[in-house]
Amino acid sequence: VFASGVTADGAKTYAVDVTKLLSGKTRGSTTFAPVNEAVGSVMRARPVRGSDAAGDLLAAGSGASIITGAAGCALVRASTADGKLEYVRTWPLVHAECSAAVSSAFVGNPASKDIGVGAVTTDTTKAVAVVEILTLAADGTVEAVRSGKPVGGFGSSERGVAVKAWINAYSVKKDGKDVLAYRPMVVSQDARLALLGEGGRTLWTREESLALAGEVLFARLPPPKTAAAAKADDLRVRPTFQESLRQQVLAVKARIKRATEDEMEELTGLRRGRGAKLLPTRDANGFRRQIVTLSPAGALVSLHNGDGRVLWRNFLGGGVDAQGAPASAYKYAAVYRWRPPGDESRDAEHALVMGTAVDDSASGGTKTRAVVVDLYTGEIESDVVLPFAAAHVLPLPGNAHAEEHHESVSVALLVDAAGSAAHVFPATAEARWAAYAARPSVSYYTVDQEHDELRGYGLMPGPGIDKATGEAPASYRTAQTWSQRFPPEVGQIVGYAAKPTSETVHSWTKVLGDRSTLFKYLSPNVIFVATAPKDAPKAESSVSAHIIDAATGRVLYRVRHSDARGPVHAVVCENWVVYHYFNTKAGRYAMSVLEMFDDAEHRKGTAVGELMWSSLVGDNETETVSSLAPPPLRIMGQSYFVRPAATMMATTYSAQGVTGHQVLMGTATDQVVALDKRWLDPRRPTKPTKDDKEEGLIPYSEVLPVFPHSWVTTRHQVAKLSGIVTEPASLESTVLFVAHGLDFFFTRLHPSRSYDMLDEEFSYLLLVVTMVALAAGAFVTQGLAIKKDMEKRWR
Repeated sequence: VFASGVTADGAKTYAVDVTKLLSGKTRGSTTFAPVNEAVGSVMRARPVRGSDAAGDLLAAGSGASIITGAAGCALVRASTADGKLEYVRTWPLVHAECSAAVSSAFVGNPASKDIGVGAVTTDTTKAVAVVEILTLAADGTVEAVRSGKPVGGFGSSERGVAVKAWINAYSVKKDGKDVLAYRPMVVSQDARLALLGEGGRTLWTREESLALAGEVLFARLPPPKTAAAAKADDLRVRPTFQESLRQQVLAVKARIKRATEDEMEELTGLRRGRGAKLLPTRDANGFRRQIVTLSPAGALVSLHNGDGRVLWRNFLGGGVDAQGAPASAYKYAAVYRWRPPGDESRDAEHALVMGTAVDDSASGGTKTRAVVVDLYTGEIESDVVLPFAAAHVLPLPGNAHAEEHHESVSVALLVDAAGSAAHVFPATAEARWAAYAARPSVSYYTVDQEHDELRGYGLMPGPGIDKATGEAPASYRTAQTWSQRFPPEVGQIVGYAAKPTSETVHSWTKVLGDRSTLFKYLSPNVIFVATAPKDAPKAESSVSAHIIDAATGRVLYRVRHSDARGPVHAVVCENWVVYHYFNTKAGRYAMSVLEMFDDAEHRKGTAVGELMWSSLVGDNETETVSSLAPPPLRIMGQSYFVRPAATMMATTYSAQGVTGHQVLMGTATDQVVALDKRWLDPRRPTKPTKDDKEEGLIPYSEVLPVFPHSWVTTRHQVAKLSGIVTEPASLESTVLFVAHGLDFFFTRLHPSRSYDMLDEEFSYLLLVVTMVALAAGAFVTQGLAIKKDMEKRWR
């Protein structure tokens, strides 16, 4: 049995004869050998393990290892002659990664104690991978028993190099004899799993990068009758005329309950496999969308929400970045919707993907890669490397200078994590002018859970416009404007939440049953922070909820819940906050809601009739509310018990804000439950009055009901649920929903029911046939009536 490794300087390899060492023969038990020039200074080494106990024992006896150096990598084994490590195969590096993946060892010939290993070598220039099976004989010889045909699809932007491999050795009959056949299973750099077969074929693949997705967003599909739509067209999802007719017939039979069980299965298969909902183009209702996922390794994948098929994929972690450095060094953790310069029609869809990597020459030792991707095709449109780590991305609105030139571009300020500067991105004149116009209102904050502190920042006034060139500044210095530190008696931060960057609010008033109004406090700077004492005994446990203005650091409201503990999960929307915690006294989970209303004197007692009259005659006043001078607030709150334990929370948003909200709660059972916001109304009365009933307020009950239809994921579980994403459809009543973890679950939600659409099973063909039959019947009966009238007159 041999143990192998490399010296601390990486210049030599060594092999230790464990058997000789254990027997007390220390002299000669360790042998050294210089590193092969093709490998270079060795950075790491790992032993080759067996696929089972027998293979593991033989692999340890051979001393087989994989070493990776500055120039290449190699498969080495202990020599049977002198115990030194000898090189079996060497491979070059591909963008700092070994171009070969060596499998675990398996028993090649039990009688001779030979072991076999598989090596999957990637050639990214030709976008192929080659499988080679090697036999390491006990006598020290090496035999290549098989070298398969190249397998395609291993380009830098497709999969990257193979990083792990397993060999399935099985016996087959050939010319009446039992011979060994091999099937390799490969994990590529983008986390895609594939089983390779004979003749360079790929038997199947699994998109395992979806299980690692850290960022998920919805994006539109190409418009019909465009070049992008023609490129994405998939004839496999277009039903033929016979299939459409058959589906309509089966749908009619199912509606009148005359379909057999086999016909119902056929109808289900036709609806799932073909139809308009699977077309790769957008629809008028906004139901057909693509779901774009990003993994930390840089695997960008687009899924069709109709059936989950992959529309396109791009591996950003393969190849090199704009500076020629290996792209695999980046960790990709953010993706944003983006509109590049020149997109005046706004029909295109783009995304900005950002990743960070260690770079000693960059500011703070970290650099950022910003990639703009066309979401119709997955192609990279621009690739920029920034010499700093972007800790915050602050989106900015377009400026007047850009509007005068009929351009509307996405502009953002990227805040340097190491320094105190905010850089304009992209580095164009239009972007600089947009940042210059918006600089007085730019602010951001950080949450430091280690020190239980919130800090607010803003941009410093200078510099101004360059007098020589007339250009706006490309970067701005930042400065801390406020801080909010929570003392030990208040506790540590156990949860926080903030509003989305953009939300659509239909009305800023709430009409009560007595026709009076409440004015919502709709500041976009509201954040929620929950604190709880650390290691407090059960009798002294509590949770404090804070509503803070992120622009000034002012505490707008604070409430303490005794007999409670975290963690706290919350969601902030419009003028309300809903948060979930554990009630230690009752031994149950609880939820609380807080609603904020503008309680200024001139708003009190305003009747809805006055607002309607002012709106009709154009006498309504325009008023600006600033975080620097907030109005007096009226806070309403209520608490309830709830059965599920929450792990995350989100809410639904509709296109125009007319549809009511649902609070979505990811549970400890990896499911998602939807609670109607009407049940989380702090004005729910214990004894409803006539006005309360007219307003539609639900009587108060201490337990929030969870109905069977409240479970969005129904009976399914999304293993290791890690995120909930919602997106409004073009149709006001509908919200698109996806939950992701190891699995993906997509559905459409109707928080206020589907009041503006027909049922999916509505038969348009039956409607047309009925209208034609009615028209024909009316025409025939009219002729009969005229004929009868004429006969009556002739009598």
